[in-house]
Amino acid sequence: MNRIYQVILLVFLCSTLSAQNFEWAFTTNQYDRCSDFSDGLAIVKKGFERGYINREGQIHIPPQFNIIDAYSEDVASAGYTNFQTMDSRSGFIDRAGNFVIEAQYEVTSPFQEGLACVRMNKLWGFINKKGKMIIPAKFESASTFSDGLAPVQFQGKWGVINTTGKFIIEPKLEYLLAESEGLFCAKIREKWGYIGKNGKLLIPPVYDYASSFSDGLAKVEKDGKYGFINKQGEFVIPAKFTNVFSFSHNLAPVQIDGKWGFIDRTGAFVIPPQYDEASRFYEKLARVKMNGKWGYIRTDGSIAIEPQFDKAYDFKEGLARVTKGSKRGFIRYTPPTNKELIVDQPKAKPIELTRRKIKDGRIIKVRNTDFTIKIYDHNKIDGDIVSMNYNGNWLVKNYTLKAKPYALEMKIDPNIGENYLLLYADDLGKNPPNTAALIIDDGHSIQEVILNSDLNQCDIIYFEKEQ
Repeated sequence: MNRIYQVILLVFLCSTLSAQNFEWAFTTNQYDRCSDFSDGLAIVKKGFERGYINREGQIHIPPQFNIIDAYSEDVASAGYTNFQTMDSRSGFIDRAGNFVIEAQYEVTSPFQEGLACVRMNKLWGFINKKGKMIIPAKFESASTFSDGLAPVQFQGKWGVINTTGKFIIEPKLEYLLAESEGLFCAKIREKWGYIGKNGKLLIPPVYDYASSFSDGLAKVEKDGKYGFINKQGEFVIPAKFTNVFSFSHNLAPVQIDGKWGFIDRTGAFVIPPQYDEASRFYEKLARVKMNGKWGYIRTDGSIAIEPQFDKAYDFKEGLARVTKGSKRGFIRYTPPTNKELIVDQPKAKPIELTRRKIKDGRIIKVRNTDFTIKIYDHNKIDGDIVSMNYNGNWLVKNYTLKAKPYALEMKIDPNIGENYLLLYADDLGKNPPNTAALIIDDGHSIQEVILNSDLNQCDIIYFEKEQ
């Protein structure tokens, strides 16, 4: 092999590996909408009804509620809407979908620190896990508790109450955000500043907009530009950006001159401004948009998943919601490893093909060195997508199983200790796991084998020639 060909092959393999840094966990085209995962579940909507799916894409609670929210403290808001009167009633369900607090409130918020905001007769109060009203519904608006304190609006002004409903900070403010790192972000005389838990003004209201503190810094707007301040109200990063998001993994997305990049906590660019859009890092991956397509980058700025999606959302609990063409669903990031560098080499061992577990498998004896296999979907045709590898070579990749068998010519290699066929699941379809039926014809007899693979493990069989 000449050197030029080696370089071309290396470039091809690198691009192939980059493109394979994700896999479809499952699709959600059967639903109208879907949320990100939280506490192991994602909300799905079909028509006017909502339910939950688990991280394998299987129904956890069938769509049956008009109103639901993510789980918090093992319960979730859920309820119904009368679409003729548009009146809604909401309560709380457990993880089995049973109401533990009846749907009797106009609106409900998630439980935080054992209390939840509920609205009755257009006023907000707080209940405990038993549904008992702990703080009477008398507030025009309210936030959830954080560190034992909650901002509430009373008679047009905002203040802060404790878990008994007593005002710790009198309602005299225009607006308040929830407490974070010992400070409340407050709107005072049309400007934003910060007050302590005792109501004392700690950072004067001089900002056009401000947000809660996170890791010692808060993003603020001044004179139409955004920067970051510390708890002394000093600009650590000058207000010079068109837009910014909060820090995560010590990096913050910022927009300048129409492009997005990422800065460190000194304000220096770590990833140059080159993207049309960008988001914060979640699970060490950040969404970025280039040339109309979304992809994901790592914290060092390298491409983790090439921009190719029409829509993309942040990674949550190992899964990210994406749309690619007509396909909607969740993907899983599969970071490259040294073992993956030999995926496309002949005679690679099964464990070198994937980080997934490999089943024990079984031995199939054939009478001829040359034989034929036919693969088809077992039982129900539900959109299973698989790849098949024989002795380190991919026979098919991303193949949608059908009712009609797909034939492949096979040959026993006498120079290999174990001749194997591995079934790799790319997409579980509507009814996990992937189940493939194989018909093995060696010219003397026909054998049928059923293989099952999912996104955690691969099924495998081994071929031996009868002596």
